[in-house]
Amino acid sequence: MKKIISFIHTYRNKEQEQTVYPIREMISVLVQLTDEQWGGYAFYHEPLERKFDAEARKHYIAEANTCGRKEAGVLKAELEQYGILALIKKHGFNMEFPDMPNGGGHVIFAQFTEPDKITVFRDCTKKAAALIQNEHLEGLLKGKDLEKILLAHEFFHAMEYQKRESIYTMTETIELLKRPFSNRSRIVALSEMAAMAFAKELLDLPYSPYVLDVLLIYGYNKKAASALYEEMLEAAGIKERKNADNDD
Repeated sequence: MKKIISFIHTYRNKEQEQTVYPIREMISVLVQLTDEQWGGYAFYHEPLERKFDAEARKHYIAEANTCGRKEAGVLKAELEQYGILALIKKHGFNMEFPDMPNGGGHVIFAQFTEPDKITVFRDCTKKAAALIQNEHLEGLLKGKDLEKILLAHEFFHAMEYQKRESIYTMTETIELLKRPFSNRSRIVALSEMAAMAFAKELLDLPYSPYVLDVLLIYGYNKKAASALYEEMLEAAGIKERKNADNDD
């Protein structure tokens, strides 16, 4: 989820042109998007996106989601026994919960630092929790704990690092050059898609954690959150904004 920093900073030059959408409207639409639609959004941020046709993207989206769900399935019984915090510690990772990142005004939600540190910055979750309460979003987001979702997402990246020699998201590559030369490259989007699927499966979320990108940014910059929302809909193949409210 730390990738959102770059979106905020690159967006600022066109803030004056951006329509601001109500947060409830955005969340009510985003919670309905499928994993396949979120995969389209993930490929928007893939450096090698032009290398893949529609069929290839569909294949990789399915495989990445399967990878994330499979890794979560292995841990579900342990989660019920230990809880997310103790489970992360049990697997050898440390956690920190500072209020804000050190060194500047960058907006970071959470991050994994090799080899074993997961950090969640609580300023963003405090702002989002207040927003959920003030805008009555509890029904849409099903009362899920934001901090646990961020932890679960970074937990996947930590486990991914531990399994980097064997896990699909780290070992799957594509050939960039024709023989006799060889230059194989990882597909960056696979890791994010799998991490989202992992958190969704592990915590039994009825929506993709990608939804939180807009929610967490909104607490800092409403125009940036609205621009990201438009990008998500475009990537998902939705031409026009929907008006939906499915929390009843």
